[in-house]
Amino acid sequence: MLVYTKADLLERNGKRRKKAMKISFASSVMGCEKLKAGTEALLEEMKQIPENLEVRVEFNENPQLTAKRVGNRVQITCKESAHYYRGLNQVLHHLDTDTYENQETVYFERNGFMLDCSRNAVFTVEKVKSVIRTLAKMGMNVLMLYTEDTYEVPGEPYFGSYRGHYTKAEIQEMDAYASMFGIELVPCIQTLAHLHNALKWPGKNEIKDSTDVLIVGKEETYVFIEKLLLSVKDSFTTRRVHLGMDEAVLLGLGKYLRENGYEKGSVLVREHCKRVLAICKKLGLEPMIWSDMYITANTNGGYYEVPADADCSSWEKPEKGLGLVYWDYYHDDEKSYEKMLNIHKQLSNDVIFAGGSWIWNGIAPNYSKTFACTKAALQTCKKYQMKEVFCTAWMDNGAETPVDAVWPGVALFAHLGFHLEYDEKVLEEEFKECVGGNLKDFMALDAFDSLFLNGKANQEAQNPSKYLLYQDPLAGIFDREVVMSGVDTGAYYEKLKEQMAACQENSSAYAALFAYYEKLAAVLADKADLGVRMKAAYDKNQLQDLKKICEKEIPETIQNLEEMKVLREDLWMSEAKPFGYELMNVKLGAVITRLNSTIRRTKKYLDGSIPCLEELEETRLPYFEKNADKREN
Repeated sequence: MLVYTKADLLERNGKRRKKAMKISFASSVMGCEKLKAGTEALLEEMKQIPENLEVRVEFNENPQLTAKRVGNRVQITCKESAHYYRGLNQVLHHLDTDTYENQETVYFERNGFMLDCSRNAVFTVEKVKSVIRTLAKMGMNVLMLYTEDTYEVPGEPYFGSYRGHYTKAEIQEMDAYASMFGIELVPCIQTLAHLHNALKWPGKNEIKDSTDVLIVGKEETYVFIEKLLLSVKDSFTTRRVHLGMDEAVLLGLGKYLRENGYEKGSVLVREHCKRVLAICKKLGLEPMIWSDMYITANTNGGYYEVPADADCSSWEKPEKGLGLVYWDYYHDDEKSYEKMLNIHKQLSNDVIFAGGSWIWNGIAPNYSKTFACTKAALQTCKKYQMKEVFCTAWMDNGAETPVDAVWPGVALFAHLGFHLEYDEKVLEEEFKECVGGNLKDFMALDAFDSLFLNGKANQEAQNPSKYLLYQDPLAGIFDREVVMSGVDTGAYYEKLKEQMAACQENSSAYAALFAYYEKLAAVLADKADLGVRMKAAYDKNQLQDLKKICEKEIPETIQNLEEMKVLREDLWMSEAKPFGYELMNVKLGAVITRLNSTIRRTKKYLDGSIPCLEELEETRLPYFEKNADKREN
């Protein structure tokens, strides 16, 4: 029997107690020291440290997790250590009764989360460790680290320069920490496209096909890729690696076309994969790639536009040993997933599913779409007995949404990984126990982009909180949308501001997050229809109204924006390296600059220095076509 004493932990907290928590393992258990260390790390987060508990852990091959406590004796039976931490977390949150028992079925062998560290925000080692602890409480066993150029590569000084890239030592530290919780830290890199930041530097013209795509077939390209893979092999414990290779829409259409003539994309993908797989085999790596290029290059159509009865027997297919990752964040019906999984099964015996938590839609997350798509996707994955799924969290457009907004989507992946059906009340409890916040508070963030939906779910991924924040008040490009909606935007966001203030109380661990959104709501309450009100006053020659807007309302909006900008900066610096924030700073600063310019120009009009405001003379036209996508990037 191994005994884990909490004496050191209790001493650090200034609480000396004689009792200890005992953890014993079945004789066959490997890695006991890691389990003890991981257990201590989780206990450090507990406000009330349990004592006098005896925890026995037994691992077997059954896909069940059982956590049981009678008095001070706890028995956790599961398949792997990641599931042990889920069971332990459940027990530690149910110490207020004499007995507790919970049994769950594990539906996926691997259930993970991909953290995007390439869209300006490279999260600190401590933040990644915090993410790992939360995933452990959820029972998730994979963390994919998406790094296009944000990792150190020996011999490539420009690779990740000025971007806050991870050093080898930092990756090894995160890798060891994840391993302590039974979580596999998987490198996700790019070896074909999405390499704009790497290819823009001196010395890369020889391997560049177009702006962000590597040229296929050149020896220099594969020398470069081998450097990337050697760095990955030296930094990560796992032998699995995600090679990317998605969305190479200009593949073979740049320098390759000029030097070699036209070649079908499907042939280029096949040849490139063959070369990169050979490198992986030499280095002992087990690769996977996004699947879209294999589908679009074969069909010359859209990723999801393949007919349901498509016969893929004549397609260019990946070699054996290459995993295909089917990514889909868009469909809320199981038939769409069934079609795509059937197609993928024709292409490979090693298919992984990737869904998403929509934090890339703009300033605020879109949970209604996240939940609708995830529930349909994972129910289908269970039907098809998929072995691995993971939740992406892309940080498009410079990580505008704070990363902690991701948790409802990730928690849903974990929930559906251990439950056959979705249960809202159970998920709320799991969210509180694992994330430390109130799920309903987080879900309230969905309202920022539901402005024009009259209570309906935001399946269109509209993002008015973004475009109404950024739009120029004098140009008023989106003003017609506000007028046509008939929504009182001021009252809408004022109510949301009050709700965000309450969320800070309810979910105090995330008070900084909700304080930022409270200030965003305050800004939008004044700014969303600012251009509409200015033009109306201008058209009617209501000069006093224009003067009031100019002298009182806009300065208040600027003050709120200044405070909001500081709150966003504080959030960023608390969770990510400073590199990349300058772009967020510039964007918000530009809004303030234009508001100040609006004041000056309006005052000149009011005092007669200029005869008119030409911007307000323009007729406001609809921005979005009828039935068009109303998401503005």
